[in-house]
Amino acid sequence: MLRSAARNGDRVLTIALFGVLAALTAGCSNNHAVQEMNQREYAPYRNPGTSVIVGQVTLTRKTGEVLDGAACQVRLAPVTTESTKYIQDVVMPGETKPWKDDADAVWWLAQADEEGNFRFEEVPAGHYYLTCPVAWRNTAGEVRQKILWGEATVSPNETATVSVSR
Repeated sequence: MLRSAARNGDRVLTIALFGVLAALTAGCSNNHAVQEMNQREYAPYRNPGTSVIVGQVTLTRKTGEVLDGAACQVRLAPVTTESTKYIQDVVMPGETKPWKDDADAVWWLAQADEEGNFRFEEVPAGHYYLTCPVAWRNTAGEVRQKILWGEATVSPNETATVSVSR
């Protein structure tokens, strides 16, 4: 009887180990699939292009006052599965978490001037998200933060103008 219990215990342990290995392998497989998807989606954006994206960062407060995104850092990122997930999960709900570090990602940064104007040159044609974290004080003097965003599509040798404000 003791032998039978030991064998059953061995079977349970073996099944458990296979379960753990399957879970680890699935994670590796999933991670590899995400890396392949990222490489494929970012590939058209890896080389310099002939397009220009210009615009302005503005924040409209509840009072109706419009603030310029003076000196904020504007990020231009291709619309991909990962960047769309960031916009939907972080930016739209009003979170302020920074972009996730992704070795495969392609993006550009520009500093907005005193009026919130920015310019990206030599970008590849494509569809992009633009984001800019901003901070301001409300009427009670409390610091508020938000990530403003916009979208732009630009063709080769063209200039697209976008408002980063949502």
